[in-house]
Amino acid sequence: MQAYCWTDIAKACSAVDSFSLSAHKFGGPKGVGALVVRDGIPLSARQLGGGQERERRSGTQNVPGIVAMVTAARLAAEDRVSEIARIGNLRDQLLDGLLAALPGTIETAGAARSNRAAGIVHLCIPGVESEALLFLLERGEVSASAASSCASGAMQSSHVLAAMGVESDLARGSLRLSLGWSSTQADVDEALAVIPPAVEQLRKFGF
Repeated sequence: MQAYCWTDIAKACSAVDSFSLSAHKFGGPKGVGALVVRDGIPLSARQLGGGQERERRSGTQNVPGIVAMVTAARLAAEDRVSEIARIGNLRDQLLDGLLAALPGTIETAGAARSNRAAGIVHLCIPGVESEALLFLLERGEVSASAASSCASGAMQSSHVLAAMGVESDLARGSLRLSLGWSSTQADVDEALAVIPPAVEQLRKFGF
């Protein structure tokens, strides 16, 4: 889950049976994570062998990665309130700048910005196709997606946007941008300099 940076996990997940965390979502290294399971919930072994990790996942533990993850988790928890404010401010600048530069674009999240995860921006831009836009953004060194990470690369329009009542023509211009612990003002400025011209270029040539 990505929630670790944005909410108190102990409170948010107090009623769930299990959840997992990936360290790279909060500044730790890739390839290491944690699985939290409520007492009494049966958990079968995924890898047999040496019996490491309480005989649930055998294999030599990545001790440096684990230490780095714990350190990143501690720092993320300590800085959570200030980081939510910082990232939320960057998100609002990015959203407001794109909405002003691209008339007709809709901000898909219905909740007040103060009630959303600070690091996610999602828009639907009329008159463009997401895949063509992503190609131009990559050339401009702006990383983006047309959907959530679990649906990235899917060719059909988002079923979530359809359920929200977004028309298919508009949903084809879906754009998702994520901000996190490493995001800076310079990143937002660069995105605002690259995205509107890319959209105008696609509209000019009918993409």
